[in-house]
Amino acid sequence: MNIPNLDRLCCLSLNALSSGVIITDHQGKVLYLNRLAEQLTGWGNEQAAGNPLEEVFVVYQDENRKKYFPLLDRGSDSMNLPEYLVLPLSGSSVSSEIYISGIITPFKDSDTNFSGWVLTFHDVSHHKQKEKMISYHTFHDHLTGLYNRAFFDVEMQRLNSDRMLPLSLIMCDANGLKLVNDAFGHDDGDRLLQQVADILSRACRKEDIIARIGGDEFAILLPNVGSSEAHSIINRIHENCVQQESTPIPISISLGVATIESLSMEMTEVYRLAEERMYTSKLKESRKVRIQIIGSIRKSLEDHADETKEHGNRIKTLSLKLAARIGLGEYECSQLELLAMIHDIGKIAIPYSILSKPGKLGLEEWQIVRKHSEIGYRIAAYSPELAFLADSILSHHENWDGKGYPQGLSGEQIPITSRIIAIVDAYDILTNGRAYRKPVSCKKALEEIHRCAGTQFDPGLVEHFLSLMKAEVLEQAQ
Repeated sequence: MNIPNLDRLCCLSLNALSSGVIITDHQGKVLYLNRLAEQLTGWGNEQAAGNPLEEVFVVYQDENRKKYFPLLDRGSDSMNLPEYLVLPLSGSSVSSEIYISGIITPFKDSDTNFSGWVLTFHDVSHHKQKEKMISYHTFHDHLTGLYNRAFFDVEMQRLNSDRMLPLSLIMCDANGLKLVNDAFGHDDGDRLLQQVADILSRACRKEDIIARIGGDEFAILLPNVGSSEAHSIINRIHENCVQQESTPIPISISLGVATIESLSMEMTEVYRLAEERMYTSKLKESRKVRIQIIGSIRKSLEDHADETKEHGNRIKTLSLKLAARIGLGEYECSQLELLAMIHDIGKIAIPYSILSKPGKLGLEEWQIVRKHSEIGYRIAAYSPELAFLADSILSHHENWDGKGYPQGLSGEQIPITSRIIAIVDAYDILTNGRAYRKPVSCKKALEEIHRCAGTQFDPGLVEHFLSLMKAEVLEQAQ
């Protein structure tokens, strides 16, 4: 077999293959490369001829990136190359490589004398990438990119060794996730979790194991980190929370830490202790966190939905006057005082483009706006300090005739506080205007309130409200 003088048909056939082909003589010196082998190795046939195979076919082991030398054993049959070898691409303008696999086969001439080897190799990068993706998703949380519970459990046992001591474990809980999911939707909830993951990652070292182990729970394994350094990391996490620009609520993470100083302490005990301390922290911080979150939402509501403090104060003043006129009790009056400020708190989750639209809303837009009562209910229900207002927030757009929303309540089924807010809020919007409505005079506003008595509004309350406003006008005239 005279390799250098391969006939034309044979060359065409080899060049048509989707695999690289390198043929050597019995000493392992290159005789021929097909076109794909030339492209991938960067060697032309004339340049490669006579060079040892290991100089032309330069590949590395995937695991340790050590150079791999093909074993040319004339006494053996065909030999498979390792499953994944790394082949740097020569002549590329950027540093790049592919994964290859293949086979080395000895060949003989027509007289059955040993003549050399044929190396056939092909690109298996797509298989390698697929394996990497499967491996990644097996051990990573798809949302945050952190490790998942399965990987964390394995690492917790692996790191429990003398050379990793002291070993600290920080348990973390993202505060307010349920509120965000319920009030703003799971997309915002997912963003909150991603922000928490980023905060934890920035506070830790590369060698630390950070995992999302549950819906709103995270854990951090810190090899060779004692209690003092672990508390420094906790402080960094708190600082990152403060610095993080976040919506729709400020980010807060409850944290608990425990440290193994010797192997006499079981890993399960460390986990239990860190988790217990996290829940203690969450309990201590819960009221402060809820107040902070609600305050942030209220502030955002002013910026987002034109629900200003002035608007809330006007409603509060008129509502309390109307409540006093009908002899409402102290408990209902305390409800009204706060309800005036937050009855529309659910609008924080309504797109600003809809709330600020100057023209008439379309059907789909109107359906979105109507959801704000239910969203406000869920926000209030989240906080024990506001839970007593949840029903009133839910019902402040119910109509006396049962044609309101979201439950279609009618008459005295509607909480008295909601009925009062409905009248006073409508009056304030009529007289002060909105993006979609120009303001009107007090006289026209009262005429509109009177017109809607018995349909939209409680007719008895409307009568008292009209009397109250007439008395106000007379008082101002004197």
